[in-house]
Amino acid sequence: MDATNERYRDLFRGMYTWISDLCDVEKGGAIDEIHRYWADDARIVTFGRVKAAGIEALWKHFEVFPELYEKVEVREPFYTYLEAGDRVVIEHDILIRTRDGDHVVIAGEAGREEFRVTSIFSVLDGRITEMREVAAVKAGED
Repeated sequence: MDATNERYRDLFRGMYTWISDLCDVEKGGAIDEIHRYWADDARIVTFGRVKAAGIEALWKHFEVFPELYEKVEVREPFYTYLEAGDRVVIEHDILIRTRDGDHVVIAGEAGREEFRVTSIFSVLDGRITEMREVAAVKAGED
């Protein structure tokens, strides 16, 4: 992969900002902008399982963010950002906090709120067609 190729970097910065803004109840979320970032037939695959496939399923996936999450923040700079044609690999830290004050639990470890995530994206005509999360581990020090 050519690390100097960054034609999609602004797309992903915008998409992660959009996801964060979904949690802003006062702004009313930004769900109506889903087509800006996601193709009609896009899908999200998390931990090897299809979590959402098609724009309606993506809508349902994201529309619950204001109810469930107080905060979803993807931290920059990314640890890894690589593009190869229409494939993008991003490794980043993400902070997730639920509205009820509990921390989101991934991989069965209670009390964790910050994760290192690696995702592989496919892009077509400037929109995401697939997001495949391939790893999530605790970020930072214990």
